[in-house]
Amino acid sequence: SETEEPDSPCGWPLMAAVRPAIETRRLILRPPIDDDAETIARLANSATVARNLVGMPHPYRIEHARAWLAEPVDPRGQRHLICRKGFDAAPTPIGVLTLDMRGRLGPGWLGCWLGERHWGQGYATEACHAAIDYAFLHQRHERLLFACRVTNQAGRRVIEKCGFQMVAQELASVVGSGAAVAIDRFRIDRSTWESIRAWEPLRVHNREAERAEWGERRTELRAPVERI
Repeated sequence: SETEEPDSPCGWPLMAAVRPAIETRRLILRPPIDDDAETIARLANSATVARNLVGMPHPYRIEHARAWLAEPVDPRGQRHLICRKGFDAAPTPIGVLTLDMRGRLGPGWLGCWLGERHWGQGYATEACHAAIDYAFLHQRHERLLFACRVTNQAGRRVIEKCGFQMVAQELASVVGSGAAVAIDRFRIDRSTWESIRAWEPLRVHNREAERAEWGERRTELRAPVERI
């Protein structure tokens, strides 16, 4: 039988996913697994959270989370569970971040949401900075897109702090109700990102490196990383 491996230093099972985990100063962005469905549903099942988004149904049930987790991820996309680091405990999930290719070869669409109790602390900006860095440096994207409802002023502030510029205003259909709402569409290209990037570097944890680190330093909360 297959030997069970311990959890990795950054708080996710070593065998859970091929995709790397990304570490920032306060956060771990890791691949979500099936066991995260209940946590995701609990964070997402908020009328206030859903009101800011176009693609999130409300009420949000565990069946929605399981269906989302079962969807394939494009190799050029991203899917992260955003986790806040703990001092003496495993990282705490606080939200979700995605880079959705939407079945096209063109630019990826960045998306991010947090559970309501985690708003206003800069976590969304920190997570988006990391995902944007990873998209340009590791996935070799040339351009990224973002869309948010015109009423979502917090989302707008986050994405503008990341260097995105508004390029259009459109109508979109809300999942569930089908209501048409106005959204602002934003864009950032590689040259803009290179000219403004001034935030802290991210750290990328991959499975092979963490397995080697675990064998050498079981008691430490560090792993070999690529600093960029």
